[in-house]
Amino acid sequence: MSMFSESDLPVLDLGCGSGNNTKYLDERGVKVISSDYSEAALGKVSKDVPTARIVLHDMRNPLPFSDGCTKCVIADLSLHYFPMELTRKILNEIDRILIPGGLFIFRVNSIHDKNYGAGVGKELEKNYFLHQGARKRFFDEETLDSIIDGRWETVNRLETEVNRYGKPKIAWEVALRKKC
Repeated sequence: MSMFSESDLPVLDLGCGSGNNTKYLDERGVKVISSDYSEAALGKVSKDVPTARIVLHDMRNPLPFSDGCTKCVIADLSLHYFPMELTRKILNEIDRILIPGGLFIFRVNSIHDKNYGAGVGKELEKNYFLHQGARKRFFDEETLDSIIDGRWETVNRLETEVNRYGKPKIAWEVALRKKC
């Protein structure tokens, strides 16, 4: 457990990309740690949100944070690039750094996301494809259920259409609470 009060704890924007979520949270006075594997993306975040703590990190490696150091982890379209075994390891790391009762909010590709490659390419695992050198997973309800195990309480789960890069994208938006 962290030595700080919950209100002092930051939100981790995991795989933050260009920092849209970081900027949104910062504008509302939330302390944010922005983490991504791309130095270029983090450079943009650093410029746009100078108050954010920037951490260069590849999610294939254990998270460089202490146990119970955050009240919320956001992973917005950053968890669908990995084989299932690695995805589970990433989720274990998220569980480790979240305080009891902490939130894990994520968005992942749906199997219905035809505009962004669902079902296209060489299938490496169920709904996990290699296409033009990129690997991408598309989630169905069964796969979501398999990664939301007994340590999480589902707060919200919705398959929805969002606008991404100028086209409709079908994604799962999920909010989980770590059980106490």
